[in-house]
Amino acid sequence: MDAITIQYIVIGALFLIAAAFLIRRTRRSFGNKGGCSKGCGCEFTETSMSYRSKKA
Repeated sequence: MDAITIQYIVIGALFLIAAAFLIRRTRRSFGNKGGCSKGCGCEFTETSMSYRSKKA
């Protein structure tokens, strides 16, 4: 094997790993339908909105 062939194989493997990582990450972000009930830190309810409007 030539050195250039080995380099192409390594670059191809890195590209496939990066593409798989991005696809997994994207699928997870679209797959979460739980909204804020998953504990993301945002609190968007009627009571919290009225509290914020009174505070401002």
